[in-house]
Amino acid sequence: MIIFFLFSYFVTEGKEKIKAINFYHDNKLVKRIEKEFYGYEEDQGGNLYLIGEKEILVLDKKGKEIGKIKDEGGLAISSRGRYQIVYDDKSLRIYKDLLFFYQIPLKEKSLRKIIFSPDEKYLALLFKNSFLFFSLEDKIFLFRKDFSLPLIFGKIFDTLIVLVSEERDKFYFETYLFDYSGNLLKKFINYYQKPDELVLDIEIESDKIFAKTYFHRYQIDNPLKNSFKEIFLNKFLADTIPWPLPPTDSLQPLGNNWGEYQNYGGSPYFHPGIDILTPQRQGVPVYAVKDGWVKAWLTIQARYHWRLAIADSSLEYPDSCEGFLYAHIDSARYHKQVGDYVQKGELIGYLVPWPVNGFDHIHFAKIKDEGYTWPRADWAFVFNPLILLRPNTDTIPPKFEYARPSQYFAFCLNNTSNYLNPDSLYGDVDIICKVYDKFGVSTGDTVWDRLIPLKIEYEIIGEYETLEKTLSFSFSGRLPSDQLINVVYKQDNICRSRGDYNYRDYYFIITNTDGDSLIESSDINYCWPTRNFPNGRYLIKVYAYDASNNCSVCSMFVRVINPSGIAEKNKKKIIKDKKEIYSINGQKIKVMKKGVYFILEEKKYKKVWKYK
Repeated sequence: MIIFFLFSYFVTEGKEKIKAINFYHDNKLVKRIEKEFYGYEEDQGGNLYLIGEKEILVLDKKGKEIGKIKDEGGLAISSRGRYQIVYDDKSLRIYKDLLFFYQIPLKEKSLRKIIFSPDEKYLALLFKNSFLFFSLEDKIFLFRKDFSLPLIFGKIFDTLIVLVSEERDKFYFETYLFDYSGNLLKKFINYYQKPDELVLDIEIESDKIFAKTYFHRYQIDNPLKNSFKEIFLNKFLADTIPWPLPPTDSLQPLGNNWGEYQNYGGSPYFHPGIDILTPQRQGVPVYAVKDGWVKAWLTIQARYHWRLAIADSSLEYPDSCEGFLYAHIDSARYHKQVGDYVQKGELIGYLVPWPVNGFDHIHFAKIKDEGYTWPRADWAFVFNPLILLRPNTDTIPPKFEYARPSQYFAFCLNNTSNYLNPDSLYGDVDIICKVYDKFGVSTGDTVWDRLIPLKIEYEIIGEYETLEKTLSFSFSGRLPSDQLINVVYKQDNICRSRGDYNYRDYYFIITNTDGDSLIESSDINYCWPTRNFPNGRYLIKVYAYDASNNCSVCSMFVRVINPSGIAEKNKKKIIKDKKEIYSINGQKIKVMKKGVYFILEEKKYKKVWKYK
């Protein structure tokens, strides 16, 4: 059987490329292709679609070239490989058997998902708040559906279309059933049982429909009677935990936070846990924060990386369940073993002395996996344990720093390193802020004390147009793939994110968001579209929160100057008619200069905008 392996490496701004493809047969290398590719797709027949800079190379499962598509952009392949779609923000180019078929222009940005019907006859496009349905063979647009809540999932069955939207703040999701004509058949509402859940798939079994998340399988026509907020108050908040290191009833220093940018000479990644430090102490005992069963005792890299995974369910339970990860346990001293039952507060091991002086620590995370035991370290990191730890009386808010000399925010054209003067912004603009958080107990090292905040929001306040407060990032739930780190952190020579033992600098691209808590590849297309805002002055405000809800606010005035005729369409203009205009002192005005004015309308004074 032919197996291919992809070897990749990191280049500037976090963009991963495939360097070479090796094809093996019976564990012997039979073919090697050395060329740079940005990614790949595979169809059910085993054909491989390699995404290059200017073309897409198509290979069969033996590595033989069977064709090329001279196009560039994202790629989607129908299950049997009959249709290939290359897309960007402007259009979808549809290819049939590698030959250009037709094109669909896109009027909306940030396409979330391309969906094919099982028989490959229909195509659907899922955007944040809309769903479009097409007949592929007939090249016909069939219908469009708009939604007030963000769409997070869609799937086409033989005769049915299922769409899911969610209200993240209220912890529920809505499921819609449509036929192929766009008729709404049914609508259901279900409440999540955990704060970081997300619908990942829809299954139909014996006329019953189920929504699957990382944690649960919901029957969507059987919603919970209680809202998540009731469940949250009754169960989740009660599920707080003590600190795993002594004294377990006191705050401990943090050396790294959940989702933090890290790069120790390889590829950058999201830190999948929190590091609780023991400065000036070695060999500190580690205690279980909750009752459970040890399902893993393993190392991922020699003696410093031994770890225990203690699950909520016993070894007789093979289905997925949650647990806590305790990493950097000393294998040469007493520790728990796979199969042991432990109680909350019980000694489970000791910290291994760390090779970096003063950085002895436990890597602590909430995880999820399945199986009677967990013999591989491939569990999912599902929740930030700092939110659960008690006490947590941190009172120090996050701190903003200059992103560029003498300015708190940096501005560049979307997805580029072309930086702009804040007094003359134009086009599609990325806004970048530099901010860090400091925990209530110091590590004793000013670099190690620099953590990332839990949540970032921003708003843009203008004279004529305003963008309401929008969520940029929330580092509380399941972390995204490390391949998406360039969605969150800026990594160029101007705004260079760094995270190691010697440097901690976090540059967040706060406009890379569609407003929800999910970090996804499409978020990189979002920006501040200044062409939709009239030329003039704007106030940028950014909010940063920590796990104790301490908040810092930073603001900066900027000016939008788009070329004449581009940004003026939304600008309100004073119409010179027979209405009477007065100054703020009550004087009747005939010739208007710069200032604030009032207009007399139906014997009432009404405030008018500033006239520049």
